[in-house]
This record gives sequence, structure tokens and C-alpha cells, in this order.
Amino acid sequence: MRWTRTPIAINAGKGLLIPIVMAVGVFLCGLVLGAVSLRTLNPPVQQELHQYLTFYLKEASTYSGHSISGLKAWVQTLKMQAGSLALLWIFGLTIVGSPLILIAVGARGFIVGFTVGFLVQEEAGKGLILAVASVLPQNLCYIPAVLGAGALSLYFSFTLLRSQEAPYRRLGVYSLLFLVFFLLIIIGSWLEAYLVPGLLRLISPLFH
Repeated sequence: MRWTRTPIAINAGKGLLIPIVMAVGVFLCGLVLGAVSLRTLNPPVQQELHQYLTFYLKEASTYSGHSISGLKAWVQTLKMQAGSLALLWIFGLTIVGSPLILIAVGARGFIVGFTVGFLVQEEAGKGLILAVASVLPQNLCYIPAVLGAGALSLYFSFTLLRSQEAPYRRLGVYSLLFLVFFLLIIIGSWLEAYLVPGLLRLISPLFH
């Protein structure tokens, strides 16, 4: 039994390699495009974003850590992130879902690249500190979850093209692995709702 399972595990590992490379590559491309796109912003749009950043920092400086407001923020963030994860799960169940998976992963990279690039562009060294405090904590969970879910969705979608076996036999394992990514989303959304506002309050004196 051990010898029969080993080739299957090796084949699965080889099959996952291409989806992993594709997911990471698309994410990095989105990351770079997000940072580069800052050069194309119109002055009015850039000014509006700067005003939003100022308002955001002002709100962070008055953060009181109220449990009810924190819970509402956590639930709202969790719904949004879980919805994105659910879309990746659905896209993986269709043969034509591969392009949509790549778009979703690339869009996440674009958002992270744009956000970090904008903060650094607006506040220079302080912007880097701001990015570490406001973007890094939750994305330590979000990015692995998105990359893992994206690669797994691509792999499952690709197997629908090659295999004549009913996909429902593998659906349980596929969904179970997505629960692992969902746990990362739960942790990341908690960090975004509770830890990040506290960190922003600590560094807010730097921006006055």
C-alpha cells in the first residue's frame, strides 16, 4: 500500500508545481503593476486619496479598542475576505474558471502593491512604517491563503480537463483544504480588526 501511494503523491506534487508557479507569478505581476500604476494617477485622484489617508490616520489616533465596534469590523472584514475565498473555490470547480482564478490572485497582488506604494510615496520613510503597521499583519495570513487557494483551485480545474474520473470523489479533499485557508482568513481578519487599529494608534503621533 505504501509503494502504491508514493507515486500518486509524487504525481500530485508535480501537478501542483505549475499551478503554484502560476499563482505566485501572477500575484507578483499584480504587485508590481499596483506599485507602477501610481505614476498614472491624476492629481485630483491623488489628492482625494491623500485626504482619505489623512482622515484614516485621524480616526486611528482616536481608536479606543471598543469591543463592539471591533467585533463589527471583524465580521465585516471576515465576510469580505471569506467571499473572495469562496469565489476561488467556485472557480476551481469549473473548467473555464482558470482565467478568473488568475485575475482574482493578480487583483489581490495589485491591491497590496498599490496600497504599499501609495503609503511610501505619500509619507516616505513614515509611509514604510505605516505600511508595516497597517498592511503587513493581516497580509501575513491573507497572502498565503490567497496563493494557496489560487494554486489549489487551478490544480483542481486542470484535473477536470485531464481526468475522466468523477470530480466529486476529490471534492471532499478539495473543500477540506480550503477550510485551512479559511482559518488563515479568520486569523487575518481578526488581526485587521483588532491589532492593526492599535498599532496605528501607537504610531499616529509620527504623523502630526
